[in-house]
Amino acid sequence: MFGTKQEAKILIQDHAVETRRNIKIIKDDGGRVRAICKGPLPTFEIREDGTQVGCIQQKHKDRGAENCKDKGKGPDLPKVKNVGGRGKKTNPYLYQCPWTLYFGKDSETESWMMKTLNTTHKCLQTRSINACTSTFLAKRLVDQVEENPEIPVRAVQEQFQRRFKVAISKMKAYRAKVKAKQQVEGDYFSQYELLWDYANEIKKANLGTTVRIDVEQPGIHTDATRKFRRIYVCYGALKEGFKALGRDLLGLDGAFMKGPFPGQILSAVSVDSNTGIYPVCFAIVEAENRSSWTWFLELLGEDMELSRNSNFTFISDRQKGLLPAFESLFPCAEHRFCLRHIH
Repeated sequence: MFGTKQEAKILIQDHAVETRRNIKIIKDDGGRVRAICKGPLPTFEIREDGTQVGCIQQKHKDRGAENCKDKGKGPDLPKVKNVGGRGKKTNPYLYQCPWTLYFGKDSETESWMMKTLNTTHKCLQTRSINACTSTFLAKRLVDQVEENPEIPVRAVQEQFQRRFKVAISKMKAYRAKVKAKQQVEGDYFSQYELLWDYANEIKKANLGTTVRIDVEQPGIHTDATRKFRRIYVCYGALKEGFKALGRDLLGLDGAFMKGPFPGQILSAVSVDSNTGIYPVCFAIVEAENRSSWTWFLELLGEDMELSRNSNFTFISDRQKGLLPAFESLFPCAEHRFCLRHIH
């Protein structure tokens, strides 16, 4: 008895890989599931000299094709009436492994019960198993990836080939490792869905924190899906510490982000009383341009209470988008380039 249909299908997949046989589910509807073994049967042929040779039995087709005449569709072929009839059909189960599993849903208990099971296998074992997918391997690789995330793909391939005695390509081992890392580290798509919850937790744990999330406007007004564009974070403790520090100096820079969703990290830092780097705020944007820098500096000015007449000193690289942003937001501020980017 199985709790759900998925549990039974997982057990069928496990049995197929462990026994190295190609078991296929041929019926799967709302209340019934039927699985058969599609493995080839071994046969023996006797040659004219009396020697016995082993081979793999192939499925036989209908014999009616041997008696069918050409109906003269070509320009030079005469029309000949088919005298042979439809021919003799062969039993499709004659050359098939007898292993069969059938289970259905009980209407009273809502559970799935096994009704027919023939455990006899007459087919040959094979190293090419369709049930041995990358998802199947990833479930058995999670613990190992959690301990060693940088495990080589070749090691994953050799490990599963020795364990299950089946053929596993390097690409399948790579996909299994990627899926296992997604289960351990989380999926990028699902993490972006948690951004609003993440912002609320930051503001709850750090009083006075500012978090702004900017999304792209959907092209169709009826579309409920919103695409992430930017996020700005300024922790409350760092904000108050910078105001108490009293140094009118801010350094601005951007850095590249790697991964499936590339972008830029914009950051603002200052100098503390020990002449060390003091982080102020950061943002993740789509690119380092005038629009993103203007958006970042507007939020920075609100948090640090900077007006258009502020006599701040900004230090940055020679990024072109920063110059017009400074002129429009802080025209009275001093702007200097970092010495490293000048030489």
